[in-house]
Amino acid sequence: MTATRAPNHAERLRRIDALAGDFRARARALDDASAFPEENFADLRAAGLLALTAPTAFGGDGLWWHGCYTDWYALIEHLARVDSVTAQLLQVHSHALGILSRLGSREQCERFLPDIVAEGRLLASVGSEAKPSGKLADISRAELEEHSDGWHLTARKYFASLAPAADELIVWTAVPGAGPYQERSIIAMIPRDSANVELVDHWDVLGMRATVSWSVVIDDYVVPAERLIGEPGAWTRRDPRTFTLAFAANHIGAAGAALDLVTDWVRERPDLAASEITRATLGAMSSDLFAVRSAMRAAAALWDEGEVDGAELASIRTLHEAKRIALDISSRAFDVCGARATFRNHDIERIFRDIRTYTLHFRDELYMQQVGAAMLEGEFRAKGYAGASTFPETRA
Repeated sequence: MTATRAPNHAERLRRIDALAGDFRARARALDDASAFPEENFADLRAAGLLALTAPTAFGGDGLWWHGCYTDWYALIEHLARVDSVTAQLLQVHSHALGILSRLGSREQCERFLPDIVAEGRLLASVGSEAKPSGKLADISRAELEEHSDGWHLTARKYFASLAPAADELIVWTAVPGAGPYQERSIIAMIPRDSANVELVDHWDVLGMRATVSWSVVIDDYVVPAERLIGEPGAWTRRDPRTFTLAFAANHIGAAGAALDLVTDWVRERPDLAASEITRATLGAMSSDLFAVRSAMRAAAALWDEGEVDGAELASIRTLHEAKRIALDISSRAFDVCGARATFRNHDIERIFRDIRTYTLHFRDELYMQQVGAAMLEGEFRAKGYAGASTFPETRA
């Protein structure tokens, strides 16, 4: 297959900037309705921004691959500064596409990628089995069952962002066995419109409402061999990548959006703009944002250099700071702007709700335990620790 020339990084950012006004204008109505941003993704499709992590040989941009991490994280941050929800959904699709591209056999890539890239088909990564109303101990990871006609999958998955709008569900499961789950893990790619798939709307939440992170019920789907992606354990053994730094990039972008709104608010009010306290507050917020953006770039550079374990450890530290600073900037925004900022005709309260919700994706103290252990033990592995995009070393 002949490679096509992907746009350069500056051109991709310019395309996002051209869409920014419409994305911002739609955000409130999408939040109110908890509706998937269909028009945003139609615009992203038309702008050629849905094949970012597909290999260049299949018409993609080749981001989130060796030597092309920095541009990927910078793009997510840039889009999140426009709209965190759309950035998160693009992140989910792009990670799923990158995983299919990396773990799929040559035959599978040739079978699936051309249509996905050419048509801008959407992929949702579906993995969580933590019940929204349950306890952490309630998690029971679904496994395939082997029958005479092949592998069957029955599962209930939750927090499936993008799933209602996806063309394909990239479902994380495992083959049966006694070994650790990460060594048995495998991916089943299931058409979203299959009769064996039911989508359930449990998504009535504080923020990130337009991610439409519904639940997915899969009832006895027979997985064709061509739709089993990677051998058992492939995600841990053959793919060094994680999702960690992309979460941080999104938080950093959302924090930047909050700071932009505060800065504009103050600039339009001479009494606030003249206040030395207000100026000092803005300066401190800006400095915090600069520091965490610098941390993101440093972590991304390690990914580009192939320092996988060090890159993931740096990504965890960056995510910790990104959460803290995003929450701080979006919260202090109300102190600077005053009570009027709580009215829903202003975007600050929505951005605050989105940040507050998205920063709860994985418990920060669990990440910090991993960092502390690495400090004391002098070693850390990017795969195998208990994280939002890796499997812990426990048995199912």
